[in-house]
Amino acid sequence: MKTLIYKKGNFGVLILLILLALIACKKEDLPAKPIAGSFQVTSTVTNEIEKAEAAYTISIVGSTNGWWVTLPANVQWYSVERKYGSGNVTQKLTIKANDSGQDRLGWVKINSTSKEEVTINFKQKGS
Repeated sequence: MKTLIYKKGNFGVLILLILLALIACKKEDLPAKPIAGSFQVTSTVTNEIEKAEAAYTISIVGSTNGWWVTLPANVQWYSVERKYGSGNVTQKLTIKANDSGQDRLGWVKINSTSKEEVTINFKQKGS
């Protein structure tokens, strides 16, 4: 095992290393934290939809927000093109034909990183 022996000439080097460490650790001025912009959703989806297959548009104005789309679990009779993104986008909501003879209810929820949410509810006729 080696033993370090203090020599008088090393004291200045030690102080220099401590000063360099303190200077290197100074706090930097960081840019301002971003502020979420406006969030708005519009669509061509109506409250009541005919039983035939159809496509509708959902326009998301997200500005600086990220957003994501939520659908009911295991829904197979309608779908959206994109489940998440950021900024502004217009996407398609595709609804399959309803041959069941019964009305069916659906919804699409769009959430933003600014904690806003918009839900689009609709009913597709079965007869």
